[in-house]
Amino acid sequence: MEKAHLYEALFLVNHGIDEAVRGVQRLKKSPKLFMEAYHKSMAGLERRRSRINLQFMLEMRKLEEDDESRFEEEYNVWLSDEPLTNDEICQLMRTVERERRREGKPPLVQFLPRSKRPKKTAKKTEGVHPSNKLTSSPPSVASGVKNNARQRPAAA
Repeated sequence: MEKAHLYEALFLVNHGIDEAVRGVQRLKKSPKLFMEAYHKSMAGLERRRSRINLQFMLEMRKLEEDDESRFEEEYNVWLSDEPLTNDEICQLMRTVERERRREGKPPLVQFLPRSKRPKKTAKKTEGVHPSNKLTSSPPSVASGVKNNARQRPAAA
């Protein structure tokens, strides 16, 4: 999950509050008319900043903990000496494709819905093992196969 844009947004909020604080500090240089408003404004801005930062950090902690456990599981799968099962391969490819979709990249793999998947047909051999097949001469010309074997003349 890409998170840089979230941290960038928090940076912009904090930067904006810094700008507001500087503006209020300029007002402080004016006559005593603004003293009460100055102190109240500064406390309000800093209170809002701390609440936003705290809420953001709490939310991000939850996301980071979720990601840590998910990636720990994936990491352990890759470290395993056991080969991946078909289900694990499909799950991994779905994760990769989901991330590519979020990034706006074209898919590497397409998963067909069950209704569009080709049906598997088992090849049936009629009970004859390939080594038990009769070894006879090729079929006659009548079956549509040309026999290139030399014909021996019949003995008289």
